[in-house]
Amino acid sequence: MNLFFKSLLIIFCFVGCVDDQALSVRNSQSIFYVDALNGDDTNEGTEGYPWKTLNRVSNESFLPGDNIYFKRGTSYSGCVTINGNGNAKDPILVGAYGTGDAPKFTNPYFSTCNGNAMRIRGDYHIVENLYFHDTAPAPSGDVSFETVWSTGALHIGLGSDYVIVRNNEFANIPKAIQSYSQYSLITRNYIHDGNIRRQNGFLSKPWWGPIGIQLGIGNQEVSHNTIENMYASGGEFGADGGAIEIDDGRNHKDNIYIHNNKTFNNMGFIEISYWDDIEYMSSKNVVIEYNLSRDYQSFLLWWAPTESSIVKNNTIIRVDNLVEGPWNAVFIFDSPPGDIELNKNIIVINDDLTEAVFIEGFDGAVNDVNHINNCYWNIEGSEVNLGQSLGQGEIFANPLFFDFENGDYNLQVSSPAKGWGAFE
Repeated sequence: MNLFFKSLLIIFCFVGCVDDQALSVRNSQSIFYVDALNGDDTNEGTEGYPWKTLNRVSNESFLPGDNIYFKRGTSYSGCVTINGNGNAKDPILVGAYGTGDAPKFTNPYFSTCNGNAMRIRGDYHIVENLYFHDTAPAPSGDVSFETVWSTGALHIGLGSDYVIVRNNEFANIPKAIQSYSQYSLITRNYIHDGNIRRQNGFLSKPWWGPIGIQLGIGNQEVSHNTIENMYASGGEFGADGGAIEIDDGRNHKDNIYIHNNKTFNNMGFIEISYWDDIEYMSSKNVVIEYNLSRDYQSFLLWWAPTESSIVKNNTIIRVDNLVEGPWNAVFIFDSPPGDIELNKNIIVINDDLTEAVFIEGFDGAVNDVNHINNCYWNIEGSEVNLGQSLGQGEIFANPLFFDFENGDYNLQVSSPAKGWGAFE
């Protein structure tokens, strides 16, 4: 692992929404408690005398080492902004206290903070052990890219770096996390289901389906998350959505590490934008490894030209085709040159995959991809339409999962693909 990715392991986050009142100023770190049921904003914010509202939190300027705890079993509607900078030694932490269910946050109104339930505005924050749900989508119709990028249950603003988002749940949301945070870590979150009560689950109908994690800049790590059911049927493409998306060509797309995630029934694993963006921005040093994807549509929809990028040791199951979008391939590459190496992946298909495993997008970079040591298996025994010649060390073979029917994708000792895929 290179030095950049090692540096991603030392980072921190939390979030809120500012009103017109001046932020209060303090000179020492503190612990603050918030209780929507029994608190009062005139209190000192101690555990015995907690604050009550999101506005009270948003009006505070937090200092390095401050902790903001919301009481378990309480619920909050609207938008809260966590303001202030922590540092590497003393990050600002937002979490939960007490017993019971995680504190719940929602924002049903796009007119309030673009539907964000929480905003992070500052460096070195940690957000953990919270529950976000039923937030507002962007308006429908031909809206701007900036409007869509402003959404997200948890929104981390540009310039708010070294943020950690961990161990949270996001349910019934058009977008879980929008991150413009460099040197950030998004890990061990459970993200599931679009907000079907609004625009039939779209993020912005008809062009944008729901998105689990959207990155608006590089220097980010996304790991050990579970993302499922982020799709919406209908719209301009027949269906749309996805687990992870990298957008906003106004900012670089370099140094992104996506690993050890599990995704199910999303409208694709990852999309990296290019043509449909404000500015055309290439990518560099993107590493995608040890992920399990059992999604609809493509594993990779990689529009952007790239350098020094690798996709390795992923287990990709493409046998569920109940929801169909514009493509039915596994790998879609575009806008050459595509300096990408695919190595030690296991790709499983069935006869419902009506396109080749590799297909060209608008401009055709598929021939620039170096694919070696990958295993391709059609579970129905039919021929695999690769769309390419086999690369060095590649095989058509049953990888011998321990129990494919019950979702155990570990490999048997006698597997011809031992050491490949996401699991040993």
